[in-house]
Amino acid sequence: MATISDQTVVCSRHFKYTDFKWTPAVRKTLKSDSVPFVFDWSNLITPRRELFKHPVPQKRPRPESDTEIEADDDISLGCEPYPEFQETNLIVCSPQKDKIQELEALVKSRDQEIQRLQKKIEIERFGINRFSTDNTMILFYTGFVSMSMFSAFFNFIKPVANSMTSYYYKSNDNAKQNILAGRQRNMLLIDELFMFLCRLKCGLMEQDLAVRFNCHVSTVSRKMITWANFLYFVLGSFNIWPSKQHIDDKMPASFKLLYPSTRVVIDCTEIKTERPSSLALGSKCYSNYKSSHTWKGLVGIAPHGAVTFISSLYTGCMSDVEITKLCGLVDLLEMGDSIMADKGFVLNKVLEGTGITVNTPPFLMSHGQFTKQEVEETQTIAKLRIHIERHIRRVKEYHLFDKIIPLSMVGTINQLWTVANMLTLFRGPLVKEWH
Repeated sequence: MATISDQTVVCSRHFKYTDFKWTPAVRKTLKSDSVPFVFDWSNLITPRRELFKHPVPQKRPRPESDTEIEADDDISLGCEPYPEFQETNLIVCSPQKDKIQELEALVKSRDQEIQRLQKKIEIERFGINRFSTDNTMILFYTGFVSMSMFSAFFNFIKPVANSMTSYYYKSNDNAKQNILAGRQRNMLLIDELFMFLCRLKCGLMEQDLAVRFNCHVSTVSRKMITWANFLYFVLGSFNIWPSKQHIDDKMPASFKLLYPSTRVVIDCTEIKTERPSSLALGSKCYSNYKSSHTWKGLVGIAPHGAVTFISSLYTGCMSDVEITKLCGLVDLLEMGDSIMADKGFVLNKVLEGTGITVNTPPFLMSHGQFTKQEVEETQTIAKLRIHIERHIRRVKEYHLFDKIIPLSMVGTINQLWTVANMLTLFRGPLVKEWH
């Protein structure tokens, strides 16, 4: 038997938990009356925890619809009825169904309102769709006499316009101009054309167009350059110079009676521009006739009124004779043709040896007054020449040319001038009787 002393140690597992006491330092010590309860002869078995089976409540089958609830009320399901549950379910579900139907109706009405407002916004948005039913406004903004004429023109150029190369200006060290094809468009193609025509026909400023079409002013500027060049090449590819036989077939009786050999009626017109900073260029652009700096171009129409010749723009200091010599008109004429023009076109030397004549009003010679025959000739030519003035007036109805053209538009002014002249072909005849 072991000797017990102060140093004897007993395993703590021989004592119960309640036999210990705890010090503030969290150190456990035995109580003075504690005795061990685990010995070799003790055969203690920890009793197994008794398991309790919880009753599972029986579930009632869930009905698929309200109709089934009413139909199955009298059917016994083999369990205790729940009248309180059934009554509560009916009271709660009915208001929920009504609420859902009310919300669905509200959502439907809101969707209809949204569609109505979207349609209203689309109609009120500044674009071709807004004015598609008003031919007066179509003529005002585009120069086309009707929406059907505008649509026909757009459908004609649309296949090529879809692959149109867009212009943009990239600022870099070399300040080079660049073009970019296939850029994603943020505006309908037909609205781009409409915006270009608003600029050309009404003379609207680019900042104004940016506000109207809800885009940046630089976007407007790029689109103006793009469409000016595009229409210049598309419309400029048309051969508007008719054959002599065609001229004879379409010639009005007034020309056929007095001047049957007339092939073209010509005149020059001028467009004001800003004063260049260069003195040399400024002197070349200065027009004594307009007393301002201008660009000058020559146009020609057939006797029946259709435009048949459009020259490039030249500096305002050049005379009518110089422009006629340089523009290439004489090369298109044939022997026996005649030109009808104003007094400023003294083309005798230019046409010498070509077999081409020019019909101009007679000059007042040294005798001081016109003879009766000269007066009648002057009146006759003036009456026939009035049609070229009407054509020029149609071109000037594109009010972009009313303003002083800034020098920043020098790169596109020639294209705009040509396009404006070509678009007059879609306005119909100058004289209704010629239709």
